[in-house]
Amino acid sequence: MTRQRWLQIGGAAFFALFLVTFNSSPLVELLRRKSYYRDLSITFGAACLIISYVGWITAKLDSYIDWQSDKRQRLLLQILLGLIGASLISYGIAYLQYRFIDPEHVFGTESFFQTEFPVIVLLITFCNIIYVSISYYHWQERRYIIQILPVAEKLEPSISYLSYLIVTNGQKSIQLAVEHIALIYLEQGITWIATFNNTRYHVDEPLQSIEDKLDPGSFFRVNRQTIVQLSACYSFQSIEYGKIKLHLVPPFTTELTISQKTAPAFRKWMQR
Repeated sequence: MTRQRWLQIGGAAFFALFLVTFNSSPLVELLRRKSYYRDLSITFGAACLIISYVGWITAKLDSYIDWQSDKRQRLLLQILLGLIGASLISYGIAYLQYRFIDPEHVFGTESFFQTEFPVIVLLITFCNIIYVSISYYHWQERRYIIQILPVAEKLEPSISYLSYLIVTNGQKSIQLAVEHIALIYLEQGITWIATFNNTRYHVDEPLQSIEDKLDPGSFFRVNRQTIVQLSACYSFQSIEYGKIKLHLVPPFTTELTISQKTAPAFRKWMQR
């Protein structure tokens, strides 16, 4: 389970405890009621749904509207979809709960609109602020990386890159031209080479050491475990939270996930 998912669960648990206990009987008395645990479970599930929805909306808006292009439109859509949309979903969940599960609670009374619902909207607003702040921070970080890449490329001295690697197949050591290499990856602590005809070799050299010797125009380290050659990249698509899913050429069926932090550099590498 990812760190973000743990944070969503923790936030949902806090919201549920706060909402169910807020403006109610003393906690000692609540703990003796079965209805308290029922309401806590329902509210926790609803909070998980709402937080995930706000995160999903934020990621979708990030993929369609760049902060630099129109900050006003970006914030307006966040308010409409992330805040108002989530508030309407919460209102619907509360209605279903009071209509079918807790009919003794009169839905739509002044108590609900004056105490419970404003607190729900306040918590949803707080959730949106957190997601938007994280989104804007990552956008600033990506923009900085893109700005310094051309300068770094100009300052980079002329380097002689590897034209072949010495690989091992059984008891044989083979000289393998780098243009035949599709993937270089770690598996159980061993560095493996996969060629375009899906033949595997291993090398007695760390992945980082190999990466330093390869031409960065032809090879890219997509994550901690894998380096790919440009010709092995069939297609890629943006997924949630600014990440990228990379599809490789046949016969490779593995889909590689590129982190949000690495994604801008990978797009620049692919589109240069």
